[in-house]
Amino acid sequence: MLAAVMKGVGQVVLEEVPEPVVQKPTDVIIKVTATAICTSDVHIVDGYFPPSPPFILGHEFIGVVRAAGSAVTRFKEGDRVAVPPLPFCGACDNCREGNLGQCMHAAPFGSGATWGNIPGGLADYVRVPHADSCMMEIPAALSDEQALFVGDMLTTGYFAADNCAMKPGDTLAVFGAGPVGLCAVHAARLSGPSRVILIDILQNRLELGLKMGATDIINAAEEDVLPKIMELTNGRGVSAAIEAVGHPATVGAAVQSLGAGGVLSVVGLFPGNIDFPIQTLLMKNASMKIGLASLDNMRRLMTLVEAGKLDATPLITHRMPLADFEKAYTIFEKKEENVVKVLLEP
Repeated sequence: MLAAVMKGVGQVVLEEVPEPVVQKPTDVIIKVTATAICTSDVHIVDGYFPPSPPFILGHEFIGVVRAAGSAVTRFKEGDRVAVPPLPFCGACDNCREGNLGQCMHAAPFGSGATWGNIPGGLADYVRVPHADSCMMEIPAALSDEQALFVGDMLTTGYFAADNCAMKPGDTLAVFGAGPVGLCAVHAARLSGPSRVILIDILQNRLELGLKMGATDIINAAEEDVLPKIMELTNGRGVSAAIEAVGHPATVGAAVQSLGAGGVLSVVGLFPGNIDFPIQTLLMKNASMKIGLASLDNMRRLMTLVEAGKLDATPLITHRMPLADFEKAYTIFEKKEENVVKVLLEP
């Protein structure tokens, strides 16, 4: 089968590899029908985390069950399924306490031996451990495009917005109009904020943000962000801010944008430790939430997508066969052709 394989820092290629097989009774094998490159895949290739190549990359995918282990009871061959970025067991202490992203018996897809050695979903087929616990069936009414981002992008964006604990009429600043930031903007609408201010340096992404729920956009390459936020909030600052970039400068700006008692929600992926503006946060009596998305929100989000309340398909700017992965990766990594997300079909 074809798969995107990380060969070393800065090196990822499409090549033929053996198809996966059922290794444990709780496994299923998925025929991937839609997959996508995530910014965190680029971070992995760039060496943000200690890599252990070679390994198959990718954690955003959906597909059809091709084979199931003897202990799998919820799924059968032919079922369309969505899969989270980390296949949690549902039974360990962390899972039972709701910390599914920190499952003690699992690891993220497509991150190499250092992080659990579960081959990823940028491939024709993928093995999913703990299938009964972590997978969910895709409603028949939903297309692959509608369901694809429930596992990661929408889940992370919803988590970022939910952590803000907004009430109707609150104000929100979202720093970063990448796919996660745009999903955070989209999900924030569910809380009824009076303003959702989106900040980035790419105008095409800012304009997409307006279509996905932003009320105001600020191009940080063209105007001063903080004075504009203060103007839009009558000098008070925002009720909450989301950092969806993973850069020290945007963390600082997000903290500065907060009003008294505000909430900072951080979901950006950082390459290492940073200087953090703790004093400013303290002086504002602000609070902070940070972490990986709550994977138990997938079912809630699939329901909202089916009901027409959420729609992440505008993120898809490019559609290509998996055979064109290397071209797609270059476009995505370099942000060429006004790309936001590339949907790949094996």
